[in-house]
Amino acid sequence: MYPNSPNISIKLLTMDLVQNSIGSSTYQLINSKEVFGLNFSITSNEYYDSKRSDIRIDLALKIQSFLYDGSKYADIVGDIYKIERTYQIGQFIELYLSKSKIRKSDIIGYA
Repeated sequence: MYPNSPNISIKLLTMDLVQNSIGSSTYQLINSKEVFGLNFSITSNEYYDSKRSDIRIDLALKIQSFLYDGSKYADIVGDIYKIERTYQIGQFIELYLSKSKIRKSDIIGYA
């Protein structure tokens, strides 16, 4: 990324929702990939748009486009976030994330 920038380490997670033998649903990890991104502030317009659409955006990151594999979840410092939307900007892609209620212990195959 850029020197002296607020870089952040994230794990992109590809998961599938599966049912166990008693019929309850749980997440199964298919793939994880560690990448580095640039944390940036959400603009006031994005904040108000997210409130209007009932999707609360908690975090916004930029990563290099070729690193993004279409994952829908990310692990950032032990918290699982859902990638709500993406926006392509040249060689970077912006990820807009909301904190999910999924815990690491809820995911099968994730240590």
